[in-house]
Amino acid sequence: MTTKAAAQVNKFPEDSSEKIAYKIAEQVKTRESNDNNRLGYHIWRYLTGTIPTIDEAIRVSGVRLAEGETLENITEQVAKQLKERGFEVKRER
Repeated sequence: MTTKAAAQVNKFPEDSSEKIAYKIAEQVKTRESNDNNRLGYHIWRYLTGTIPTIDEAIRVSGVRLAEGETLENITEQVAKQLKERGFEVKRER
């Protein structure tokens, strides 16, 4: 009986939309880390065009925010970080 080596993990490049979305989501104060993962996934969906606005992406993520945080504050924070990274940000205003 032989044992195979573990499969290699290919990581996304630092400038990929996946990496950027999840890094931004990590900075949001949420109740649990899974909330950050869900938020990161929906930010990525916005970046790939399957969700039309960043407001909708954050709302449909169902993220549970930490005490004292609001969806508007989080949306502003995420939009600002996306703009700093060179992405066009569409809002629902």
